[in-house]
Amino acid sequence: MENWIEYIDLKFSEYEKINSHENKNGFYPSRVYKINGTYIEFEFDGITKLKKIECGKYWTIDNAEYISNAKAVFEQSKNNFIMFLQTSFDGENGTEYELNFTSENIKKLDQFLKLPIESGWIEKLYKYKNGAYKIEIENLSNDFEINNCEIILLDIAEQDLPFVGDKLSRKINTFFIDKFAKKENIKVEITEVKPIENKKTNA
Repeated sequence: MENWIEYIDLKFSEYEKINSHENKNGFYPSRVYKINGTYIEFEFDGITKLKKIECGKYWTIDNAEYISNAKAVFEQSKNNFIMFLQTSFDGENGTEYELNFTSENIKKLDQFLKLPIESGWIEKLYKYKNGAYKIEIENLSNDFEINNCEIILLDIAEQDLPFVGDKLSRKINTFFIDKFAKKENIKVEITEVKPIENKKTNA
């Protein structure tokens, strides 16, 4: 194998009932693998460089597809190379998200992919008066360590064209809701993002 496309295709050919498709609508082409409500997307800059790797939860309702408010992305400096972020249309750019095709970087990618393939995670979506304001990420499996974290949600305008103080304002708002809001006004939706797991048998 001499490039990421060959390596990734071979890796996912081991798994049962996995669907894949190419997406050429963005600036960089990507390949998406889906099974049992979990997706993994690889964005390519040529065949020997990955611009971005992400994974998360999706649903299909009445032939329309929806994805979770949170996703896991590959990031060089993080524990197990995993960083959880709010899902956005703009995406992540920078060398910290990229991987050139080398034997060392294959090991890094494999470590990250243990999350969607073997472990999974739990998302707790907090809503106050029906408005979602934060997500908490927790371990689903004790076999693979992720850093539990909290994601304070921004609306689309705040993500795309943020003003100074937008994030701080959201943090303050979240603090006051958690501290002072009546508990009956806070609803928590729990979602398990399940691992792919099932490999093909030799039978």
